[in-house]
Amino acid sequence: MKTERRAAGRAILRCPACGQGLESPPPPRCPLCQIDFHDDRITGADVTPYSKSFSMGEPGWRPMCEWVWYAGWSRLKHLMLMRASAASRQFARVNMVLLAMAFALYEATRVGWRGVADSAASEPTGSTEPGGSGWLHVAGAPRPLPSDLAAEVSVDLWWNPVHAVVAGVISLAFALLLIWGMLFLVRAGVTKAHKPVYRSEQRLTAALHYSFAWGIPTIVAAVLVAFRPISNIGAIARWSWFPTRRAFEIPATVLAAFAMIMWWFWLVCVGNAAPADTRGRVVAFLGIGVPLIVAPAVAGWWFGLDRLYTWLFRMMSVQF
Repeated sequence: MKTERRAAGRAILRCPACGQGLESPPPPRCPLCQIDFHDDRITGADVTPYSKSFSMGEPGWRPMCEWVWYAGWSRLKHLMLMRASAASRQFARVNMVLLAMAFALYEATRVGWRGVADSAASEPTGSTEPGGSGWLHVAGAPRPLPSDLAAEVSVDLWWNPVHAVVAGVISLAFALLLIWGMLFLVRAGVTKAHKPVYRSEQRLTAALHYSFAWGIPTIVAAVLVAFRPISNIGAIARWSWFPTRRAFEIPATVLAAFAMIMWWFWLVCVGNAAPADTRGRVVAFLGIGVPLIVAPAVAGWWFGLDRLYTWLFRMMSVQF
């Protein structure tokens, strides 16, 4: 094994199952969890490439994502048996944080932009200029304006950095809470879906952690839509050419939908490797129960955060 770090001149390694520090040379078994380091048989132990990289202190995040994406039937059956380990938890934590940061980026670039028309009568607030503090005038249509311009057409674009920061921080916290909550509920449901004789084996728990590899397309989608303000600025400033919002939103939507569908389908495939006498229950929960857990969480995110923003911005006197 390669060393993760050195302390007091001695190599320190980690147990891939529980994360216990080990001195070099490592013992045959972990002194804490008793896993056999030289036993690669297909058991409940985590024997994924990431587990081995984790134990040696080597980077293994990208190869593990690819290992999940291209998993065949035999690999899925192995994942069904594997119990959650220190390595799988670390992989899940990294991807959970990345996914939460992607949601935060999405919200930070969505909230805080306000296009206004030339006529105050066309605006809900009755004003074409912000009443709160912190607003910056980012773009404006060339003046003088055409005489035949419709009253509701936006001619000025304002942006509030405070809105972006607040939305980003709040959405990051909420995303972490929601993702953790959904993982907890799915894991509890998977355990209950197994017959009592199998519940102590903790089947599919490592697979749930490694399934976060399917969040990567969603992260790419969030980065893509973060460029949408370019479309807003170009439209208001009347640039000769600028990418439309759809040029960012359509590919991002496709990527996010692909990630969600493949995550769900992948879990169903893993569940299909459950023992025959409990397979129907496990697959039914993963196929029906998981969407019923995810859908309310997404709806709460979408409708709840905007109401929270409105209240906070009013309290902070940074509303438009």
